[in-house]
Amino acid sequence: MDFNEAVARVREGDLPTQSIGVLKEKPLHATLKWWLDDNPAHHEIPLPCGKVADIFDGTTVTEVQTGSFSPLRGKLEVLLDEYPVLVVHPLVRRKYLTWIDPDTGETSPARKSPRIGSFADGGKELIYLLPLLDHPNLTVRLVLIDAEEQRVADGWGNGGKRGSHRAVLLPLSVEDTLDLRCSADYAALIPTGLPAAFTAARFGKAAKMQGRNLNGTLKVLLDRGVLKREKKEGNAWVYERMSNEE
Repeated sequence: MDFNEAVARVREGDLPTQSIGVLKEKPLHATLKWWLDDNPAHHEIPLPCGKVADIFDGTTVTEVQTGSFSPLRGKLEVLLDEYPVLVVHPLVRRKYLTWIDPDTGETSPARKSPRIGSFADGGKELIYLLPLLDHPNLTVRLVLIDAEEQRVADGWGNGGKRGSHRAVLLPLSVEDTLDLRCSADYAALIPTGLPAAFTAARFGKAAKMQGRNLNGTLKVLLDRGVLKREKKEGNAWVYERMSNEE
């Protein structure tokens, strides 16, 4: 199914959604699932191994993971011994933010976030799957999307925006995809414009990330053999691309 059609039909309630635990399936998860496979007979399939696949076409298991990879690892350890598995993970490239008044339900006009996401943002979740990334049955597909985030202004300060909570993340469009199968594929997580050698701070500035997210991404790239630590400049490591990635 075309992505735009999936977006429209999920929003209109024209496509059936599933229950995940005790929660209704979120629009982003449902949209991606219908976009990937529009045959409802392939959705939410119990497998002989005791797991339930988001999508199973008779050969390949597809898992749509919109949140953390941490709870997915145990499931993958079982599935990968039996099936080829495609893990699909959305990353927000451009976000449009709207605010919902908790008293009236009125929604503000959408405002575009200045940050532009990239494939590098996937590193913070891939870190949870490091022991599995070499498995020949595993493919991870990162999907860059544009999305509208609706938040309820139910917090404190700045019109209730501090401490507020997200009501829903609505996908708008798919901008790009990246399949990660072999180590060389992970070079696409390195932001464009970086020199052959760079510090973590320079990588973080280019990727607009810091802290745990930055450290996780660099660890994934080191583990995949895309980067190596060459030397130190003061207290900072200098990273270099491996020769086959230069």
